[in-house]
Amino acid sequence: MACPIEAIETTTAGAIGVTERGPTQPVLVTSFTEFIGTFGGSSPEPARDRSDADPSAAGDWSRFPLYVKGFFDNGGQRLYVIRAVGPPGQAVDVSDFLAAIDLLNEVDDVALCLVPGICAAGVQGALVEQCARRRDRFALLDAPEGLDIPGALNFRRPRDTSFAALYYPWLCVAAPLGASSVSVAPSAYVAGILARVDRERGMRTGIAGEPIRGATGITRSLSDADSAQLAAEGINPLRALPRHGIVVWGARALSRDPEWKYVNVRRLFIFIEKSIDRGTQWVVFEPNGEALWACVRESVSDFLFRLWRAGELPGAKPDEAFFVRCDRTTMTQENLDQGRLVCLVGVAPLRPAEFVTFRIGQWTDDHKQ
Repeated sequence: MACPIEAIETTTAGAIGVTERGPTQPVLVTSFTEFIGTFGGSSPEPARDRSDADPSAAGDWSRFPLYVKGFFDNGGQRLYVIRAVGPPGQAVDVSDFLAAIDLLNEVDDVALCLVPGICAAGVQGALVEQCARRRDRFALLDAPEGLDIPGALNFRRPRDTSFAALYYPWLCVAAPLGASSVSVAPSAYVAGILARVDRERGMRTGIAGEPIRGATGITRSLSDADSAQLAAEGINPLRALPRHGIVVWGARALSRDPEWKYVNVRRLFIFIEKSIDRGTQWVVFEPNGEALWACVRESVSDFLFRLWRAGELPGAKPDEAFFVRCDRTTMTQENLDQGRLVCLVGVAPLRPAEFVTFRIGQWTDDHKQ
């Protein structure tokens, strides 16, 4: 009997930052009020004598509470907060953010991850590496504050990954304590939008055109030509548009591979792969043979059929949206001897019958430790 595959949660985010107080282990918060109660409403002022020599490390982590607020204001509901904590009496530096990224690795539920406002190449590189290695989460990156368009393009060029996206420029939001406004990095605000749109419409449509709640302006106005130039290089513009306010105006990942150039495509595959992987763990108790292969095909096909019927996959019929193979053509004799089940899945994320394939492998009861 085939076991149904349940869809994993895609809206949980993990954010790393410096807080006033709080636990040093990851903590799930479900509202800004809960965050304030646990971590406080302010952060230490950033040290100016940073030990990191990378000029792109410039960032002001004293705005972390505003990032958390932006996440919840834009529709986020679940956020793991991971503190970056330096040695007693010393400034927080890149190594402390790297340690916090290691802690993030221990939280399996996270689907979106970010270190808002921190642009050090080492920090962003470690975050993206974790996403690409695990293949179950997606990183939202910020460029340093104040960059002009050539500077933003130069910042983007070394980065080539389908597991992250970059948003530009910074936003203006109402400042605490009565000041008029303050500039903030956009990643946490975008994370909230992604979480909300996932819940309301699913992942296929993306978030281009979605308004950014709480934003009163942007730090650099962009023309149509500016936006086209940025999008061509995989940078997602944020724009101030008449009658629409401040909106996200792009849906590109930082990949130069045309197959993976869209955020929603990569996130859809993360969702599908992780759901199938989790939903087929039961095969470890079954012998690796024809009966098991038929059950796996049925489970995976039923899961993908439900996605197609919900509009997450294109095509007038299921055969145009996906295929599932789990038989002697997907497993070598060595796989069979080792008790390894291998399932080949093809999904058409954008156009009918244009499949992107991946493999799911599970040990079965025939596996000898």
